[in-house]
Amino acid sequence: MSIKLKTDNLSPGLGNDFRNDLVDNFSEIEKEINNLDSINNSDQVTKEELDEKLDELKNDFAKDNEVLKERINRILLGTDVESIEIVVNRILNEKGVSK
Repeated sequence: MSIKLKTDNLSPGLGNDFRNDLVDNFSEIEKEINNLDSINNSDQVTKEELDEKLDELKNDFAKDNEVLKERINRILLGTDVESIEIVVNRILNEKGVSK
């Protein structure tokens, strides 16, 4: 979307120097606004890209969820080595056997 400001049809009754300064300022503002507008358009994401990213996140979530379920099952069965080591070390530290 291009923005067109009224930059050069200002009253000459303002004085030529002041009027010319205003015209120059408005021209620069217009140029910068339109430059920002073109930069923002390049950041837009298509629905397909968004759907693809969402599917990727869903797959990552499903994998992480499966890993967590497997770990919970190992803990419940008493076969999760990492959890067993943590508990044993904590008990040994509490009893003063290990530091």
